[in-house]
Amino acid sequence: MKPSVLKKLNLIIEEANSLKNRSKFQKAIDKFEQALNFINIKVDELSDKKIEIANIRNAMNQTYSVEINNFIQESIRLTAQKEYNQARTNFQTALKICEKIDDEDLKEAEKSEINELISEIDIQELLIKGIRLREEEKKLDESIAIFNKGLTIAEKIQDSDGKKENIFKINEEIKKSYESQFKHILQQGTVLKQNGRFEEAIRLFEEAKDYIEEFFPSDTKKTEIVNIKNLANEIYLNQIKSIVEKANELLEQGSTEKGIAELKNALVIADKMYESELKKLEISLMAEMLNPIYIERINPILAQGIEITKKENFGEIISLINQAVDVFDKALAIAKTMIESERKELEIKKISDLINQACLPGINNVKDKAMQIIGQQKYEEAINEVYNALSLAKRMTFPEEENAELEDLKNLVNKIYSVEIKKVINEGKELAENKDFEKAIEIFNEALNQTNKMYLTQEMEKQVNMIKSLIYDAEVGLLIGKGYLTEEQKEKEKEIEKLIKRLEYAQSIGDENRRVEEMNKIKKSIDEIHSEEIKLLIEQGNQLASKKAYEEAFNFYEKALKVNELMEEPDIKNKDLVKDSYKRELINKAKMEIEGKQYDVAIENGKKSVELDEKFVEGYYYISVAYNYKKKYDATIENLQKALSYDKKHIESWNLIGLAYEAKKDYDTALENLRKAIEIDPSYSTGWFNIGNVYKQIKEFDKAIENYSKAIEITPDNAKAWFFMGSTYFDKKDYHNAIQNIEKAIKLDPNLAEDINPLIKDMKNTIDKLQEVLDLSFISR
Repeated sequence: MKPSVLKKLNLIIEEANSLKNRSKFQKAIDKFEQALNFINIKVDELSDKKIEIANIRNAMNQTYSVEINNFIQESIRLTAQKEYNQARTNFQTALKICEKIDDEDLKEAEKSEINELISEIDIQELLIKGIRLREEEKKLDESIAIFNKGLTIAEKIQDSDGKKENIFKINEEIKKSYESQFKHILQQGTVLKQNGRFEEAIRLFEEAKDYIEEFFPSDTKKTEIVNIKNLANEIYLNQIKSIVEKANELLEQGSTEKGIAELKNALVIADKMYESELKKLEISLMAEMLNPIYIERINPILAQGIEITKKENFGEIISLINQAVDVFDKALAIAKTMIESERKELEIKKISDLINQACLPGINNVKDKAMQIIGQQKYEEAINEVYNALSLAKRMTFPEEENAELEDLKNLVNKIYSVEIKKVINEGKELAENKDFEKAIEIFNEALNQTNKMYLTQEMEKQVNMIKSLIYDAEVGLLIGKGYLTEEQKEKEKEIEKLIKRLEYAQSIGDENRRVEEMNKIKKSIDEIHSEEIKLLIEQGNQLASKKAYEEAFNFYEKALKVNELMEEPDIKNKDLVKDSYKRELINKAKMEIEGKQYDVAIENGKKSVELDEKFVEGYYYISVAYNYKKKYDATIENLQKALSYDKKHIESWNLIGLAYEAKKDYDTALENLRKAIEIDPSYSTGWFNIGNVYKQIKEFDKAIENYSKAIEITPDNAKAWFFMGSTYFDKKDYHNAIQNIEKAIKLDPNLAEDINPLIKDMKNTIDKLQEVLDLSFISR
């Protein structure tokens, strides 16, 4: 650039800066514009031109910035003087100047500062307006709304520059407004209370309490709430005293019902009181007045009920029991209306005990009667009896989930139905064994329908699942009988081959999402076919097992397990189906081996069954049976304990563990375990028989005879029980009863005592001859 040009340019810029320093901003800008025109005309070098233009533009921006700052300072002064409108006008002018700045960063910084200062003005105006509404016009709700509007603006400013002063200031004003509102409501309530307008006063106190809970800080909230509750309770207390005085007068005049009605009204008001010692005291005082009246009414009703319970054969007559319980229920209904107190609890407990004591002998009597009927196999009659007991159990005062008698009776109902269902199932099994699958399915469905009469328990669910399994087996058996099974298996294999080819194709799809989707769809189809294949393999195994071809059957079960593992997502349900059949047939084979005295092989099959299912009770039981035959009693006991750890009601395990202890000559433990069997099922004849055997061993003959008799009562054709009872009478030297019982046993089972039959006849003849001689001696005395 030429020196003469540069000198001229510097003179123009100096003149512009001088004008800017004297706050003549527009003239300064005009001079900078003149300098720009001069450069464009006089400067030829592009690089020099570019640098000089940039410098002048920067100087112009600085000029705008200084001008804006002047407006800002003036506006801040005006704001301090509360001349908000003029300050806002200046800020708007400053914003217009901002638009002339061509440096975007500088422009945005200037605009941001100005807008923030405008927001500060808005906040100040809102604070002034809110305070005026609160202090002068008493428009508290409106003042709070204004303050909240200011708080929203202040929070936005805080987000940008972190300022908290305005937020604190506004929150303080909001707090003051809430306090004013609270005091106003409280004052109104207090005036209403003084004027006797109690309901309106309480409503306002409630409103004041809600106000505190919602808006007050926690440090002051607790104290204020307590004060309000006390004010409300004072009102309630005055109302209660007035009503109680009236009730006392009525009671003294003999108007008992009206007095009670007034006390109940007082109690309704007391219930409205806030929780406090004062409330407890008032309720306690009313309880002392009202509860004795109720007890006076209860006592003659109880006496009437107790009188009914003393009638002859009370525990045997259901109608009498219900009559007594009806009376006690009336007393209980009155007791429940008593005011809450220790006396009320004691009265309810006393009456509840009377109800339970009235029901219990009837329940026990009906249960005993039902057990006898069950022993006679009159199941429908037994069910009717148990339902009578159930009706009594339901009248007991225990909650249903804690009513042991009710639970016990439900289990008994299920047990009776289970016996009936078992007969139907056995009929179905026999039909299935004879390949009459259609009729078997019909019979199994009949059994399934009968389970609807049972109470919903774990045992009932087991029964249902077992029947469904039998129906499934019969349905597949029907397929086999019609010759469809092998063909169906072949079809499954073909389908899988086709799907595997489709899977190979799917793996080559380029689009990853489509490839994954297609492969998953095919894998799912393969799994579905494998699932059907497993069911076919299970049935083939079952069919072979029914023909005693166990090893071949086991091969099919193993194959089914392997197919399940081939599945993309192995099916637990299918695996359980395989295991159920597999372990069942392992035990069937073990039973056959025990009969053939192949105890070691039976033990191995039992062990295999519990490997398939570690909770398989039957597996442990038959392992124990085999060990017991081998006279390895410790191993017997060990496996039975495992069985009982999974099913504490497995009667056969309790029975066999008792026999194992008997063999070890630990008679006390033997009796302890055998008794558990008959506790679970009092109709378990074998248990009573084996207890009799233990008592015979330890020479407690009367107890032995008592238990043999119980076994015979349940199972009259138990030849061994008759025989050993006869033997026990023989031990007692009661030869007459001994011969009678042994003869009965031989009649039931002629093979039972072939060797002693002639001796019994000889002894009987000798006793008859001795009786004849003794009779003649008496006659010829």
